[in-house]
Amino acid sequence: MFSNLLVSLGVGVALTFVAFVLLYKFARLSGKHVAIIVIFAVIGIYVPVSIISWPGADVFAIHIALYVITPYGLGIIAAAWEARTHEERQGKWFHWGPLALVLFFIGLVMVDATIITLSDKGMSQKMASLLLPEPQAGGGVVTSFFPGTVAHDYQKKEALYNDYLVQLEEQRARGWELHRGWTTQPVAGSPATFRVEVRDRDGQPIEGAEVGVEFLRPSDERQDASVLLREQGAGVYEQEVSLPLAGIWSVVITVQRGDDLHESRGTTTLAAAGGE
Repeated sequence: MFSNLLVSLGVGVALTFVAFVLLYKFARLSGKHVAIIVIFAVIGIYVPVSIISWPGADVFAIHIALYVITPYGLGIIAAAWEARTHEERQGKWFHWGPLALVLFFIGLVMVDATIITLSDKGMSQKMASLLLPEPQAGGGVVTSFFPGTVAHDYQKKEALYNDYLVQLEEQRARGWELHRGWTTQPVAGSPATFRVEVRDRDGQPIEGAEVGVEFLRPSDERQDASVLLREQGAGVYEQEVSLPLAGIWSVVITVQRGDDLHESRGTTTLAAAGGE
């Protein structure tokens, strides 16, 4: 519903504008009264919808701001028109003050909408090459994309956190030990073997497990990769992995055997191709 910010803003503003015009024309109320009615109606509709499908505080705030500013600005314009009509000076009923106020808030909202859109989708590589500086290390890829890895749904976050605490306590009681890392120096764009060795609290190898590894790019989730390691025997699991970008990656390792689940998190750093 909120995947396209500009569309939802445009449609919402258009509906708010139509509602104001129709109510002002047929209800024969003053512009201020119509503005108040439309503002409360918009809040009464949008807030429950947002609670059901929470888009995030930033997106919620920018929608509410624009949806409220639209009838507010129309109310100012209508009030100015009414005042000048009452004074029988209809030749220049639209004062520059209301226009400047409305344009200011529209410009502010559009800037915020652009920032949110860029943080969610990122800019194209062509635009990035024109506007963003070259990587200092050379040979890298500049991105404006921010993944937004924190879930917007607070109920979902609470449930996940509670599950994580239970899992963490079970891991401590189980006492498994993980030794993980690359067998050679990893280089961006080149395959390298990632190995995980799993042993129980007595040092015995954990065999017959399913070991998965997620490589997460903090600056761009579109580069994330997941691999399933192959068992080599004696609790050793490994697989060749090729990651596209140099720099720091977050690593999440999961070991599943039956109902037992063990998770380990860390980071790894890849060198740039050619030693750049």
